[in-house]
Amino acid sequence: MHKRLLGAKVLAAVAVLALVGAGTAYGTGAFRSAKVTKVAFASPAKQSDYGWNQQGYNAAKAAASASGASFQAVTNIGYDKTDVVLRQLAQGGAKFIIAHASGYDTVATRIARQYKVPVMTYDVATNLTKGLVSYITTSSQQAAYLAGVLAARTTKTHKVGIIISASDSNWYKMSGGFAAGFRSVDKSSKIFFATVSPTGYDDAAGGKRVANSVIAQGADVIFAMGDNASFGYLQAIETAKPGHKVWFIGDIGNMTPIDKKHVFLSSVLWDFTATYKQAIKDINAGTYGTHGYDLNLKNNGVALLHTRYIPAKVWGQITAARAKILSGAIKVPAASKAGEVNKLIK
Repeated sequence: MHKRLLGAKVLAAVAVLALVGAGTAYGTGAFRSAKVTKVAFASPAKQSDYGWNQQGYNAAKAAASASGASFQAVTNIGYDKTDVVLRQLAQGGAKFIIAHASGYDTVATRIARQYKVPVMTYDVATNLTKGLVSYITTSSQQAAYLAGVLAARTTKTHKVGIIISASDSNWYKMSGGFAAGFRSVDKSSKIFFATVSPTGYDDAAGGKRVANSVIAQGADVIFAMGDNASFGYLQAIETAKPGHKVWFIGDIGNMTPIDKKHVFLSSVLWDFTATYKQAIKDINAGTYGTHGYDLNLKNNGVALLHTRYIPAKVWGQITAARAKILSGAIKVPAASKAGEVNKLIK
């Protein structure tokens, strides 16, 4: 997802030309007015990935519209040209830049301080500079717990799978939350835990290969986290012929529009819209950079997608579990390593 640093894509020439044409009216270190009149968004991959990049793009566009600001997006830029892109966005009049990848944090922070433009970064809970820099973290394990409850109520083979595309802290959090939710219902069924590779975020072929392996071991519900690896998971599940139905629970975005074989059971959704809106309000109020933002169940930053394939009775159980998490009756663990996930699985 957003932590990718290896195998970065080259910046599209069209995007560079568009940015250069934006002008350099603001000199280095120029002070910007507090009012957000233009929101800029930069992401490492295309906004059509049904995941991290699409969710961020859609949310940023919606937040800009809601605040009456104009919107400029540069997507699919990889990591090689981050400095160039963010610098040109700052020089082009952006009053708020969403640098949509934790791999952009260092450069984005430097650009914010140099050009006095507020930026949004990710995951590092100490990255605060008043008026200029803040961050987003997620409590995605909370919604993943609900996905675990769903899987436990859905499996018929009593074997399910967790697949992560890379060694990513957010994937571990969601894997652990899923395992905890599953075990709250089912103490004995088998949970397979597999990784595509240390940095396999975009490895669709690897995602398909690993998903096929997990399906071959009997799993009939697979909770899989990717980026573009998710397309490989979906393809494997769509073409599987193990003699029983295999369901896919995805992450971050909603792949229902491309679910032609009716295997997409649900997804742990991440929604940045309310957070971006609040960030704009904070910038305008002069309080930005004094605190961070977290996506969680309470603020609907994370949620479990309700599809037509989930029976009403099961959704009622999921809703009850959600209420207990919100009340504090259920404490969802936040795993940070593979070993912690394995402990929760067992």
